[in-house]
This record gives sequence, structure tokens and C-alpha cells, in this order.
Amino acid sequence: MHKELGRGANGIVYLVEHRGQTLALKVGQDLFSLTSEVNVLKHFQKAQGRVLGPSLYDVDDWHSPDGVRPFYVMNVIKGVPLIRFVKERGEDWLPVLVLQLLGFLEQLHQEGWVFGDLKPEHLLVTGKPPRLAWFDAGGVTRMGWAIKEYTELYDRGCWGMGDRKAESSYDLFSVALIVMHIVRGKPLTAGNDPARTLKQALEETQGLFPYRHVLWRALSGRYRSAQKMREDWLLAWQARQETGQKKGRPAGGAISAQRHQAPRKKRSLLWKLGKVISFLFISSFLIFLFALYLFYQAL
Repeated sequence: MHKELGRGANGIVYLVEHRGQTLALKVGQDLFSLTSEVNVLKHFQKAQGRVLGPSLYDVDDWHSPDGVRPFYVMNVIKGVPLIRFVKERGEDWLPVLVLQLLGFLEQLHQEGWVFGDLKPEHLLVTGKPPRLAWFDAGGVTRMGWAIKEYTELYDRGCWGMGDRKAESSYDLFSVALIVMHIVRGKPLTAGNDPARTLKQALEETQGLFPYRHVLWRALSGRYRSAQKMREDWLLAWQARQETGQKKGRPAGGAISAQRHQAPRKKRSLLWKLGKVISFLFISSFLIFLFALYLFYQAL
């Protein structure tokens, strides 16, 4: 056993080594909570999608001086913490990673689970190309049950913006606050008027402005699925890119456009000239026919 990695309401996680392999070992407080986490890990390691998660290595009991303590062992995901990755690589990566996160949450919700304790500390970026990875299934809760583990900064109950019922909107509230934390460079605190605090942050933070409507819908519990939020987020991101391209157009673009328009003007003049010539030709032909008619009438 090398060191303690972290602890929560359901147990303590240690960094361990077994046969030359570095692993994470979690010792639980009770069998029920740990069994729930093990079931989640078993379920999702069979269907790893765009967002990676921990893989179960072993499950057993430890006969400690205080009694039997359940534990499980999982792999250690090597990656960069989400906040640090965006800070080092730039905020342009954030929309992509949010899309990955929402895709994972949609899959999780469809399977009947809610992540619960969703926060930046539980998210890593790993691999090439960069992919989002999650760890710590301690807060994962069955849909419809009461959230069993949460962090106040990202919990809508503490913000007075909803209850702690395990449903899609609970996780999406946390996603919005994670985005706001990363873009602002620091987490938000509720204050005396939580709703006003959130609205003010959305309006005053330039980096949040393109996504403010999507984020507010998530904060106010209007999304019923992660997929719908994902669709709206994608549209907002595309709109931002288009706006950025227009603003970033080089000064020579106007001159270039004028050059492209010049041939059109030439073609327009030729077209008008052609119409005049055609009109004169047809008129002359009609006059000729009329004169010929009068000539035959005079015979």
C-alpha cells in the first residue's frame, strides 16, 4: 500500500501495487454501499463508450480488527484533471469534453442510474485524442432514489434549485456548475440569493455568454434528458464558431469580395446590352413584316 488517494462517505481509497501493477483499492464502510458500486463498475466496464471509466479488478473482504470490511480493487486511470487540462490546453477543448460528458450521462441515465456526486475532481482527460474519463462510483444512485453522496458546491439541493431525487436533471445541474467553475476560474458559492448569483455569473462572464441559455435551462431543471442538453450545447457551440469566423475574417476579405463581384457586374451589363439588341432586332423584324403586309395589300 503506497498512500491514501481520498476518502468519502462510503469508504477510503488507497493506491496499491500488485504484481508490478499499480491499482486503486477501496475499503467500504458497509457491504450494501460497496456492493452497489461494484454492480455499477461491472455494468459499465462491459460497455465503455466515449467516456472511459474504471475497470473492476477484484472484490473481497478484509478481516480487520474492527470486523469484516468489504473492499474492491480497480485500475488506476492515468490522466490530467479536467480543470488543469483546460487551463493548459485552452478553453476551446471544453465544448468537446462537455459533449463527451453529456453523451456518457445519457447512457448512464438510460441504464437507470444517476452519477450523483459529479464534480471536476471526479473527471480526468486521458489519451490521444483526448477523452474524458470518470472515476469514483460512490455517488452513483438508482434513478428515483435519494442521492446518497454529493458535494455541496455542485448539489442543487444546497443551491435551493431542486431536491436530491436521483433524476437526469440532478446531474445536468452539476454539469452546468462544472462548466461555470472552469470558465470563471473558480467555483461559485450560492450566497443569499442563489438564482440571482447564477444569472449574474452567466451574464457577466464573457466565456459563458454563448452557452448561457443552455446552462440556465440546466440550472433551472428544464432539461429532462442529457441528450437534449447535448443537442442544444452542440448548436450553441456551432453558432459560436460561426460568429468567431465572421469576426476573425481578414481585412482583405472585403477587397476579395469586391473582386469576385466585378465579373458579375460585367456579366450584368452584357446581359442588359443583349436584351436591347434583341429588342431592336425583333422590332425591326416586325416592322419589316408590317411593311411587307402593306405592300401586298396595295397590289
